[in-house]
Amino acid sequence: MKRSAMALLGSAALALSLTACGGPAPANGGGDAGGDGGLRTVNVVGVPVVDMAALYVGIDQGYFEEEGLELNIEFGQGTAAMIPALLNGQYDIQYGGSINVLQAVDSGIPIEAIAVGGRTTGVQGEDHGGLLVLDDSPIQDAGDLEGKTVAVNALRGLHEAALYASISKAGGDPTKVSFVEMALPDMGAALESGQIDAASTSEPWLGVLEGQGARLIASLYVDADPAFVTAIYFAASEKIQSDPELIEKFTRALEKSFEYSNANPDEVRAELGNFTEIDPELAETMILTNFDWGLSYDDLFLIAELAAEAGSLEDPETAAANAARYLESQ
Repeated sequence: MKRSAMALLGSAALALSLTACGGPAPANGGGDAGGDGGLRTVNVVGVPVVDMAALYVGIDQGYFEEEGLELNIEFGQGTAAMIPALLNGQYDIQYGGSINVLQAVDSGIPIEAIAVGGRTTGVQGEDHGGLLVLDDSPIQDAGDLEGKTVAVNALRGLHEAALYASISKAGGDPTKVSFVEMALPDMGAALESGQIDAASTSEPWLGVLEGQGARLIASLYVDADPAFVTAIYFAASEKIQSDPELIEKFTRALEKSFEYSNANPDEVRAELGNFTEIDPELAETMILTNFDWGLSYDDLFLIAELAAEAGSLEDPETAAANAARYLESQ
C-alpha cells in the first residue's frame, strides 16, 4: 500500500516536539494535590509517539477528571534514559517500549507494568510498524535478509527483537543479519543511498517512506504475535506499594480512554497536534495502534521471550513474573 503526498513532507514537519500538558513537573516529586479544582496532579512521562494520543483523548473526555486526576504529561527521548527520574519520584507513571521495560526488569530495576500502552493491529500489511526496502530491491521477504544490513532505531530493542521473529518465520537466520542503529527520520536517505538494505520503522515514518515508493516486506509486530504488545505503562514498585489508589484511578481512566480511542480514531488523529508536529495530511492516513485493553503475564512473557531469543534479555520467566506483579495482584 502506498500513500500519496508524503514525499512532500520535510523532516521538520515530522519533528516531535517535547511539550507538556499542565506545566512542569514539581521539583519535590509527583502526585501532589492542588491541581485545578482540587484535582490531584499525576506526572506522566513518555516518548512522543502516536500511542500517547490516548491520554489526551481521555483528558478531553473527562475520564481522568472523573477520577480526581489532572495529568501533567512530559516527553523525553528514550525509555531507558527516563527511568531514573521515575525511580526518584519526579514522575509517577511512565510510558515506554515493551522490550525496554522487560529488559529493565531483567536487570533488577524495581518497576512493574500497570497497563498496556499499545498493540499491533494484527493485520499483515496494515500495521503501524513495518520492514521496508527499495521498490526495485531483490529482497522479497524477511528471510532474504541474511548477509544484509538492516536499520533499527535501537540495537537489541523492540524492532530488532520483533525482526528475529519475522526473519525466522520467513526461513532466514536472524543471527546472519547485520543490524545497525539509526534514527527513524534518517532511514529513508540511508535506504536510497544504499547504506542499508532494509529499514525497520514505524508510523509516521512508515507512511512517509511508503509514499516515497519504498516497499513493505513484513509487518514485524504482527510476525511477533497477532496481539503483540508494543508499549507499556509502568511505575516504580515503591510507588505502586505506597500509593495503590493513584495507580487504580489512573488505569481506570486509561481503560476508558483506550475504549473511546478505538471507537473514535479520528479523534485520536486530532490529538496528535497537542504533542507532535506531524503534518495534518499525514495524520489523516497513518496507521494507528490498536488500543485494545488488557495486559497479562502471558503478554509480558512473550515480550521477554522474544528479547531473550534476540540476545537482549537473560531470564524471560523471572523478568515477566517480576514485571507482572501488580497485574497479578488485581
